[in-house]
Amino acid sequence: MFCCQEVGDSLNEEQIAPIIKEIKGALPEVEEDKIRKEIERYLQYGIEMQEAKRSIIRKFGGVETQFRSVGSITLKEIKGEGSKFDLVVKCLSASERMQKTQNGDKMLVSGLVADASMIRRFVSWDGHSLEEGKAYKINRASARTFRGEVEVNLGSFTQVEEAEEGALSDLDTDALPRFGTLKEIKLREVRPGMGNLQIVGKILGVEARNIEVEGGKKKIFDGVIADETHRLRFTAWHDFDLDIDQVVTVRGAYVKEWRGIPQINFDDRAQVTREEIDIEPVTTPKMRAEELIEAGASDVLVEGTVIEVRDGSGLIFRCPLCNRALMNGSCSVHGAQEGTADLRAKIVLDDGTGALFAILNTEITEELLGLTVSDAIRKFQSLDQSDMVALNKVLLGKEFMLRGNVIRDDFGPTVLPSSITPVDMDCVGKAREILSDLEGF
Repeated sequence: MFCCQEVGDSLNEEQIAPIIKEIKGALPEVEEDKIRKEIERYLQYGIEMQEAKRSIIRKFGGVETQFRSVGSITLKEIKGEGSKFDLVVKCLSASERMQKTQNGDKMLVSGLVADASMIRRFVSWDGHSLEEGKAYKINRASARTFRGEVEVNLGSFTQVEEAEEGALSDLDTDALPRFGTLKEIKLREVRPGMGNLQIVGKILGVEARNIEVEGGKKKIFDGVIADETHRLRFTAWHDFDLDIDQVVTVRGAYVKEWRGIPQINFDDRAQVTREEIDIEPVTTPKMRAEELIEAGASDVLVEGTVIEVRDGSGLIFRCPLCNRALMNGSCSVHGAQEGTADLRAKIVLDDGTGALFAILNTEITEELLGLTVSDAIRKFQSLDQSDMVALNKVLLGKEFMLRGNVIRDDFGPTVLPSSITPVDMDCVGKAREILSDLEGF
């Protein structure tokens, strides 16, 4: 039998919150701060958490019926946070890792369990140790919801023991569903904050790298996945043996963002299946301003007419320490500086569905003007020449196709193009198209 191990330990907020919630269920009239102080006091005296809970409930005149199990249920019948329940499950995977908390290192045990109804993830901060391939009888487990997925929580009231010999020995896990409700979605529909997604895509690139996380270094896998509608960057927090040109179905993905650009993430809770099909991935998708209001994008095309060349364009000087643009020879962080010369253009594009702000880098601005930065210094520092006049001449009122990333902040979407191409306008054709539309009214 495996028992909980909480003697003499201090708890962080993530661990203590569900314990307070459990006790609060038996003591609805008692303030949470009082319960918290009682828990901390019992821990200081080295009293095991399960006994501490019972003592606190008795002290304030409560009863423990709230901690009794509702009985045996299946994994599929777990609906979310609430009552305690009993399970008979088979452990499919389990891993232990030390997790740094505010109160020191803590052992986190997590993995996958299954019964005849489905597969779910389990997690324990209380020292329950499950072995892959064995069946267990679990009493007084609870549920928690994480990133939209219901998980089995093995708490300090939970008892875990090996099941009777032969239990779940004929379980066919390949035929079992893993998640409660998955949302099947195309990559073009992905938005930051989404979770519990099912996506199908082709791996266009993948590389491993090590990052620093709490508890030490971790190997993750970054890459690009694409379908026929869009392409997105992804991060796999587990080694799924991904390779270029594989077509995979990812069940249990979630979405993070970097400066408004959605990125697919999936970890050891996800299922990754290789498919015997091929996908013709979209090359570089073209997106409209109205689509980019909701979320940024990586490596896309946007097309529009330049309706404004903003102040701060042309020849500028940057702080040699932080690369910020100087204002009147002064950096907002480092004060007065000599400055390093640079060229840029800050423009506003209109594509008919909305406006997009874009910042053209040094190389693109040099190409548009036909001048290097050194040429611009000689030309635009004389009184009879204006960099803004030159930029307005080559940009304003003209149509361009931009390719690059679109980031989002509080001010809306901003295009950071890696290339820009003039669009030849067929004025006669455009006029005929407008007249044709008008004739329909």
